[in-house]
Formats: sequence, C-alpha cells, structure tokens
Amino acid sequence: MSDTDRVRRQKPLEGIKVIECSAVYAGPICTRMLADCGADVIKIETPKGGDQTRGPTGDSRVFAHFNAGKRSIAVNLANADGRDLVMRLTEQADVFVENYRPGVMRKYGLDYEHLKADRPGLIYCSISGFGQTGPYAQHGAYAPIAHASSGYDVAHMRAQADPDAPPQRAPVMIADMLTGAYAFGAIQTALLGRAQSGVGDYIDVSMQESMMMLIPGQIQGAQTEDPPRAGGFRPVRVRDGYVMACIVSDRNFEGLCRGLERMDLLEDERFERSARFLNMDVLVAIMEDWAKDLTADEVEARLNATGVPVSRYNAADDLFTHRPGCRTRLVSADDGRPGRLPHPADAVSYEKQRQPCGFERAGTWRAHRPHHHRRARHDGG
Repeated sequence: MSDTDRVRRQKPLEGIKVIECSAVYAGPICTRMLADCGADVIKIETPKGGDQTRGPTGDSRVFAHFNAGKRSIAVNLANADGRDLVMRLTEQADVFVENYRPGVMRKYGLDYEHLKADRPGLIYCSISGFGQTGPYAQHGAYAPIAHASSGYDVAHMRAQADPDAPPQRAPVMIADMLTGAYAFGAIQTALLGRAQSGVGDYIDVSMQESMMMLIPGQIQGAQTEDPPRAGGFRPVRVRDGYVMACIVSDRNFEGLCRGLERMDLLEDERFERSARFLNMDVLVAIMEDWAKDLTADEVEARLNATGVPVSRYNAADDLFTHRPGCRTRLVSADDGRPGRLPHPADAVSYEKQRQPCGFERAGTWRAHRPHHHRRARHDGG
C-alpha cells in the first residue's frame, strides 16, 4: 500500500479517544458522528438495561443506528469502583461527552473541573435541555420539550392553514438531531483550538438554544412592532398527492411561469418580488389548477426542467424504492440477526477518503458485558 493510499484509508479522527456518558438521541448522535469519522468511542451505560433506546430486547435497531461504531461497557456510576473505572478511562481520553441533568456528573466527581486536573487537554461537552446555567437548568427535557419551549412549535403552528389549531404531534426528534450536530461541530472546533493552544475546553450545548436557531425570522420579528408574516411555503395539491415547490428568487418565478405556460403572470403586480410572498395563497391556487390532472412525478419533472426547486412528498420507504437513480447512500450493517441492516450514511463525504465517513461496526450489546460492536460494511455510493 502506498503512502497516498494509506492516507486515503485513514479517517480524520483516528487516534482520538472519546468517553460517552449519554443516552437516547442527542448525545449518542454526536458520538456516532465522531465514531463515523474514526474516533474510538467508549459508551458508558447503566447495568440496568443500558441506553433506553435498546428497548426490551436490549438490541433494538434504533440503538444500533445511534451507537454504531462504538464500544460499550456497563458501569454503575453510583459505585466508587465504577467511577474509578471511568476516571481511568478518561486519563487516556481526548473528549468526554455527557447528557445528564446539570450537577449529576459533579456529584459523581466526573465533571470537567475534576477531570481536567489530571487531563488538561480534555475537551468536555455537556448536552442538556436548557444549558448548565439559568433558571431552567434543572428542568428535565426531551426533544418535544425543546420544540415546545423554544418557540419552534408555535412558529410552526402559526404557519398552518388554521393557526388556531392545536400544536401538532412530534414524530421526529428534531432537537436531538440538531443539538447532536451542534455538539459534534463544537467538539471539532475545540480539537482544532487544542492543536493550537495545547489546552482543552468545556462546551455547554442546550437543546432549547439549538432549536431557537431554526426560527431566526420569528425571533427577530418578536422584537419589532411589525413582525413579518410567516408561512410562505405550503404544499401544492396534485392528482395523486402533494408536492412542495419553493418560489424564492425571480428566476424561480420565471421558471414557474414557463412550467405553467403562464408567462402573463410575470406582468401581474400581485407576484412582483415585494408582493409575491403576501399573495402566495393565490399563486398556489393557480399552481393547483394547473396540476390537478398531473401526478407528483409529472409535476416534479416539468418544474425541475424549468428551474423550479420542487419535490414530491416521500415517505421513509420511498427513499429505498422510489427512483433508484436518486442519491441515497446507505451503510449495510451486520447486527447479528439474519439479513443485513441498512442505515443512512453520513450526509457528508470527503474527497480524500476512498469511502464516505461512516460506521464500521453495528451497535449491539448482549448480557450487559463490555465488548466491541459487530462490524458493518459500506454499500452503495
């Protein structure tokens, strides 16, 4: 193997050691991303069932998705021997990630102030619902709590056709995914800072503040006397369902007019740039009249051809079956059961890597014993 090939095979975080004391989603997705990039992640789990996402069988595929590429060990942190073990592991660690309620790790002597005394280069990341300080610091939180408390749910509710309808249910844990990604990026920044300064850092990431980053228009509007109207994008009904089309720029609008064969709309004052947003209901009605006899696929094809950003609404199973020409990179993992388990690959890839960053072991854990998770392989590109 040449030196060039060796560099290409090496992942960017190889040699970085991570201790993870987190469960459910926000912490584990952060450390999963670190593991995907080559970091050696040791996950600390409670002996009583481990991470909640393991489910009743102890090896759910949701757990495998969020914990692939890691090693796990069952440790009772309430026990002095268990805490000693974690401290010894941390002596060789570069990064420590936890998502306990603020103050819990201090009680165990595993907080940043204690650990950095013997490991000044340690990068310590705390993930919580409302941050380590402030009046809500001790409040418990999961993703739906962050959605509700941050203003995100109300912003979403006010953008619907009936703004007085109750808030919608939360089937997707947006706050967990976003907070985990913020934590991942912050850890990379701290690693770069340590390479320059030689010292570690403490990172405080909150789910509520992460969600607030999704509604900048509403946050700014709340501080003005004339807040902007929300809800400019809405689904367009077609013969067999709906599509989403985004008419943002003048070029998008011109493409829409060509796709609808309605060039007269370019001269309509209601759809000039300054007014288009306020008359979106009228524009959507025109689009729906045009699309009423067309399928979602036909609308998508026609409007894409004229430069309009548009997509049909896909269910999760459509991503595996609808138009295989689409880029849907998957990683196939062996989790010890018949068949192989496909997971979405990371959303990023690196030109110098032969393969996109991704896990090489599927997350499994049986009999509450520490061990390496089973290996996986990359499929598709």
